[in-house]
This record gives sequence, structure tokens and C-alpha cells, in this order.
Amino acid sequence: MQRDLSLVHTASPLHSVTDRLKGAGVFVAQSYKAWAHRRRVAGSLRILEALPEHILHDIGWPNIDDRLAGPERKRKG
Repeated sequence: MQRDLSLVHTASPLHSVTDRLKGAGVFVAQSYKAWAHRRRVAGSLRILEALPEHILHDIGWPNIDDRLAGPERKRKG
């Protein structure tokens, strides 16, 4: 019985490290996704700002910001 408890105790730090690495991986993936979205929005804004005035007026500039897509979010349910 004592031997079984010692094996569980020694395996615990490995699980802790693995869980922390998985958590770090999730954090990096989420950070990259947010960065990529901000980069796409910035690129879209640069393209829109480079358009001629008459086209900006036709598409309703400066209210175009209201229609830019936001980052994808998980829906509940």
C-alpha cells in the first residue's frame, strides 16, 4: 500500500507540468488569434482609408467601423 501512494505522489508533478504546458499552449493560441484579428482589422482600415472620397461617401464612411467583423466568440448553448 505504501508503495502505491509513493508512485501517485511522484507522478503528480509531471501532471502539473503537463497541465501548465497545455494551459500555456491555449493562452498562446488565443493570443495569436486576437493578434491576427487586430491585424486584419488594421489592414481593412488602411484599405478603406485609401479609397477615393466619393466611394467612401457611397459606403457610409466613417460609420464603416460599426460593420467591421469582431473576433469570433463561442456561443453559449
